[in-house]
Amino acid sequence: MIYAIGLDSDRTFCHFVNHTQSRSASLQVINLREVVQNGDWCLALPDDNLSWISYSGQKYELNPCCSYYCRLIDLSTVQSDLHDAMRWKSLLAALSSWLEHIPGIVINRPGAGANNFSKPLHEFHLQSNGFQVAESITSSNPEVLTEFANAGLTIVKTTSGIRADTRLVQPLEFVNFHPHQGPVHLQRYIAGADVRAHVVGNQVHAELIKCPEVDYRHFYEDAEYIEWELPESLHHKIINVTAALGLEFAGWDLLYIPLVL
Repeated sequence: MIYAIGLDSDRTFCHFVNHTQSRSASLQVINLREVVQNGDWCLALPDDNLSWISYSGQKYELNPCCSYYCRLIDLSTVQSDLHDAMRWKSLLAALSSWLEHIPGIVINRPGAGANNFSKPLHEFHLQSNGFQVAESITSSNPEVLTEFANAGLTIVKTTSGIRADTRLVQPLEFVNFHPHQGPVHLQRYIAGADVRAHVVGNQVHAELIKCPEVDYRHFYEDAEYIEWELPESLHHKIINVTAALGLEFAGWDLLYIPLVL
């Protein structure tokens, strides 16, 4: 049995559910939104084999030895009602703790690869593992940000793990910038083709993505996707680092820069 826990509005989650169901796999879908709005839950630590989640009059027993695909997206900050916001916080805190300790396969345990929730820390971790990372800076100082942007083509990224647009940024955008608006994470733009590689256990599935835009995720229908093989050394390296992070599954964003002869 595979439990899929996430949001019905999350495109990635829905893609997983649809393709898993098309393969006639045993799948139980749990919609976090429904649980918060009209459900309840009981998650025991250590697990006593009696944990469950319910909504819409249906109770779902959670087997700690089964497999879980989870995308725990917290919507507490967009709730207008304090009670709803607290229910989001409580549910995700309980699920995160429970999933962290059960013996079954969890993709992915909430605590694994947690450095990805801080872009500067994540880049430092990648560099520490021998990966080449574009020059970057995180600052609330408008002069420092302007100086970095003036030094060459620059993109702006979110400083946290929350998904946000990645785009080119101009030095003039920091003219009226105030420190209380920061911090801002800037990274040197490097021209090339994106490579998205997914590690699943000891396997790697990679594709090269051709897209004229900086962030292909927002123009995915216009992009061209080509099956791609990584160099053998890089292939093994991302498998090893994924395992060291305690992840069963991980997506790696790489950049392919063709040699100019």
